[in-house]
Amino acid sequence: MKTILDKMKLNHPVVLVHGMGARSKYGPFDYFHGLPKLLRDAGNEVFTPNLTAWHTVEHRAEQLKRQIEVRFPDQKVNLIGHSLGGLDARYMTSRLECVERVASVTTIGTPNRGTLIADLALGLVPNATFKVADRFLKLLDSSSGAFQQICAKYHSNIFSTEVPDAPGVGYFSATSAIPNPIMKHSLPLFWLSTQLLSRYEGDNDGFVSVQSALWGQHICTYQGDHYAQIGQFLGRSRGLDYMQFYTDIFSRLKKEGF
Repeated sequence: MKTILDKMKLNHPVVLVHGMGARSKYGPFDYFHGLPKLLRDAGNEVFTPNLTAWHTVEHRAEQLKRQIEVRFPDQKVNLIGHSLGGLDARYMTSRLECVERVASVTTIGTPNRGTLIADLALGLVPNATFKVADRFLKLLDSSSGAFQQICAKYHSNIFSTEVPDAPGVGYFSATSAIPNPIMKHSLPLFWLSTQLLSRYEGDNDGFVSVQSALWGQHICTYQGDHYAQIGQFLGRSRGLDYMQFYTDIFSRLKKEGF
């Protein structure tokens, strides 16, 4: 373990950005299972911001920026975003005048080109349903807009052109793909979606295809589902060695000087 920890000491603080529908912590349990402590034990400064679980990328990115400015007013940071958190990190860096404050952006299982699952879901749900949902969500300072922002059409038409990579920032990505037998290597939540994505987009983690998750310099692709990438639930990762997954990511960032 000491060797692993030595490899994880980076030159800049680490900001771990959680995905949609989640929080950075649930009581004593971290969204990125075991990772904050592991990084701190290696001597890193680590921050786990809490963003609105259900809201647009624009809204969450503004929250992310404000919280980082308070926590690290004069330091560059390494952004690590899982799932939607990766889009939040990319948007903040590119669109919110944060180029000088971000050393690197690493997306993990992020729908960088959208996901067919969102397109299918939106096609099945009437627009009126989202309007009703948004009236309720607005009372909770939330929005259903994020669902539309993870569609492939949105990314090809809007996000890809409006959120270019920022100059001078290192971009990296890591992902996973569910191997057969699907029922052994993934949560029941992903059994159907994995097969749908496999048919139309190839290898995937049950929510995002490997092709969509690739961005910048590719670090690694492991075998496992979307939540196994963060060691969930509570270290039960259905065959994915998430500790080694983390190690590969941070070893690469250290090697690149971040």
